[in-house]
Amino acid sequence: MQSQKISFKRYAGLVVLAALVSAGTWCFFQNRDKPLAEMVIIIGVDGMSIPGFQKAQTPNMDYLVRNGALSFRTRGVMPTVSGPNWASHLLGAGPEQHGVTFNGWSTDYHFITPTDTDPDGYFPSVFNVVREQMPDAKTGFFYDWDVLIDIFNTKNMDRVEYSDFYTRSFSLAIPWIMEHKPALTFIYIGNPDVVGHTYKWESDEYIRSLEEVDMAIGELMDSLRHANLFDEAHIIIASDHGGIDYGHGGVSMEEIKVPWIISGPGIIKNRMIDQPNDVFNTAATAIKLLGLEQPFAWISRPVYGAIEGTSLAAQNRRSYVPQPFGNISSGIYDHDVKLDLEVFAHGPEIRYTLDGSIPTASSPLWQGPVMLKESTTLNALSFYEGQKSMLTQINYTRVKPVSAIQLTHLPSERYFAEGPGTLINFQKASSSFTDGKWLGFQSDDLIARLTLPENSMISKVSLGYLYTPASWIFEPQYVVIEGSLDGRSWEKLKEMDHDQITASQSTGRNQLDFELVGVHNIRYLRVTAGNIGVCPPGHPGEGEPAWLFVDEILVK
Repeated sequence: MQSQKISFKRYAGLVVLAALVSAGTWCFFQNRDKPLAEMVIIIGVDGMSIPGFQKAQTPNMDYLVRNGALSFRTRGVMPTVSGPNWASHLLGAGPEQHGVTFNGWSTDYHFITPTDTDPDGYFPSVFNVVREQMPDAKTGFFYDWDVLIDIFNTKNMDRVEYSDFYTRSFSLAIPWIMEHKPALTFIYIGNPDVVGHTYKWESDEYIRSLEEVDMAIGELMDSLRHANLFDEAHIIIASDHGGIDYGHGGVSMEEIKVPWIISGPGIIKNRMIDQPNDVFNTAATAIKLLGLEQPFAWISRPVYGAIEGTSLAAQNRRSYVPQPFGNISSGIYDHDVKLDLEVFAHGPEIRYTLDGSIPTASSPLWQGPVMLKESTTLNALSFYEGQKSMLTQINYTRVKPVSAIQLTHLPSERYFAEGPGTLINFQKASSSFTDGKWLGFQSDDLIARLTLPENSMISKVSLGYLYTPASWIFEPQYVVIEGSLDGRSWEKLKEMDHDQITASQSTGRNQLDFELVGVHNIRYLRVTAGNIGVCPPGHPGEGEPAWLFVDEILVK
């Protein structure tokens, strides 16, 4: 009988606990669905990279950061091209769900069927949600890339305007927003991406394009202020990808990481969002701000780290401090270089180190340019009011100039890159054998003869090679380094056998460094790397011709 009483007490306690939990959960969801926004404006800046945002003079976006939150941990989706990423921003899902895997997607032309569609074949967008749950609210879509609109069902939009340039889009959007006070507006800006493809990402022209975009954003902000709408508006600034050199679409962090800004009522002020974020969370955040329920097909979630009163927001205590940038990039140089650092903002000070350590607030203060003559790793941080920036690292590798190179065996036409000069062009390849920076030798050895401009004292030689046996690309079986003053009589300077080569080998790009005994006076250098010849026993290509891939010979 006693045990039954104990069981009843436990049961009663569990009932009460369940009721309390249920009530708490109900209250939580009621609070979560409470609208924070009267108006959400999403501004999409195509191709805006994190370095580009930090280098450009953008007082209006900076104002939104100071009065809102900024993420540098936002990632795009794969592939890192515009269509899939803008789709993800506004469809609340990734390509695996919405099916947009390339630029030019349409309901009639695609490869992956969306997991869910409306009667017209479109994956549910933020515009669908607003139309279904706020039927009297207005929505607008202003854009200057003609195929972008094909991703979305325009039946759910009240205003759709295509312009040939984004300034025209703003001139149309601003008065419409002032008049109709729409719940949701999307303004797309394509020019930075065009400039990046034309002039190079992070070029002066590219940075200028972002500064001009900031001016257009400032005009919108001023108009909202004059109409007494700014204080009730939520503005999200989003990007789809960064870039490398003249393009994007690859798998690098420079391409996939993008800045993400949010500002408005109920948003934390002057804080970095330290939690990981994804571009498809833009949709869920907009819906959360409007107090709406998101579709089941979405995988996105609101960026709670930006919303006041949440436990995630309480963890975000860092303010944004712009990163310092150098006038040179990491790389290989055969001459002295004057290095200078600059931070593109008022107030922060730059602290740096030259020994590879991470700078602290007590590290040396940057006070002007320094002349680099020897290989150096510079680390620099900006400090402001107890906060610090992202780390800037510049690796300056100093080498001897090489005036000419000859190869006994030419590489395969399939992997010829820029010819023999590829080995002395100071451009290291990636771990992908298709990146156009490797010389590939099928069965042949590498025998390279380098000519220096004059007799030189050398102490080190480096050789880069690729090891991806799954692609039938193997490590050198041996390497021999020889030197000569006249190009006829050769002295062996260093060699490395197979065991030494593989001692620290990993899949991908490897570099062999040959520290010479003493300093040698030479005019000519010969580097021989042995090809395995055929794929070894046990390999799927056993007995078939094997590859040797090399990318850079450095002389120090």
